[in-house]
Amino acid sequence: MKKILERTIFLVMLKKLFLVSSLLLSLNAFAQECVVEGIVLDSKTGEVMPFVNIALTGGKTGTISDINGEFKLSVPENMTGKELSFSSVGYSPLTFKVSELSGRHIEVKMEPHDLKISEVVVTDKSAAGRKVLKNVLENFSKNYVSSDFAYAGEYKNTVTKDGKTRNAVYSFNAYDSEGYVSKESSRAFEALNYKFQSVKRDFKVNDFESGINYFDLISSFDIMRYELNVMNAYNLEDFDFTIKSETAENYVIAFNCLNPKVINTGALYPQKYSGEITVRKDKHTVTSATYTLEVKNFSPTALSLLDKNLKNTAVIKCAVSYEEKNGKFSLSSISADIEVKDNAKVSYNISDKITVQSVNYKVPGKISGKVFYSR
Repeated sequence: MKKILERTIFLVMLKKLFLVSSLLLSLNAFAQECVVEGIVLDSKTGEVMPFVNIALTGGKTGTISDINGEFKLSVPENMTGKELSFSSVGYSPLTFKVSELSGRHIEVKMEPHDLKISEVVVTDKSAAGRKVLKNVLENFSKNYVSSDFAYAGEYKNTVTKDGKTRNAVYSFNAYDSEGYVSKESSRAFEALNYKFQSVKRDFKVNDFESGINYFDLISSFDIMRYELNVMNAYNLEDFDFTIKSETAENYVIAFNCLNPKVINTGALYPQKYSGEITVRKDKHTVTSATYTLEVKNFSPTALSLLDKNLKNTAVIKCAVSYEEKNGKFSLSSISADIEVKDNAKVSYNISDKITVQSVNYKVPGKISGKVFYSR
């Protein structure tokens, strides 16, 4: 009986010790940092304010409000006595004590004012543009076709070389077994198959070169389908972004790759990569993009093809657009103008355009194989 009583007392004491330890750990964790969260609003209109700069005075801790005006910031223990400032172009800055904000969801109402010449406001425009594109990628799977689908349309190919121009128009049917799910370039290439229903040319095919087409190359300029470009969540830090303009419906974001590599351009020898992206606000989707990519050792077969015999440079100017059909976005058109110059100063130009005329992701007709050459 005595042993049972001693054991009971021991278990009770052990339980109390555990509770006290847990409480101390909780208090210690609470003491380490506090969380400040809330939403930033325009005091006049009540509208949410995205991309407001939020920073602790006397330190490097900070954040920006997201596209919905919301923010969340963890403040280290040694900074809880500091002040938190809110600033945005065209608004009077606000400052609060961290201790007054901790532990509750707050509304920060900013007062608009007219900018004067003497005032200088510094904002992280690159972070703001990057945040918009991250939001696009976070909503990617629900906005774009996420299953296999088929599409049909027209592919125009024009090649100008040695003072002669050749034109060809292909009517095509394509099938994508991945949809806009896999961003891995090799899988995306393998997943796309197509066939030509008809071909019209203003020239005769009398050699291999005149019979090839560049449908695969132009398809790879779909920046939402292939991963090695600006629309890759892992590569966004490699770019400078600027919100060039904004309307009630869209953002136009300019981008420039700081140090182009194959991982963020898809080309083996990239020299420059810059452009603009239009994002639709309500859907968080890219509706169009234009960009210029300069490369060395260019092969018209593929940007990633390694051929040491190629000694040329190419300037690729591309425009791509997307449309919503039956609640899902997919490719609408791609156009590309490629000017190639070699060391002998002989140049040629490829001007291609893919126009999608119909999309079917309900009951797509499967297609196997590709067409690289046709008579």
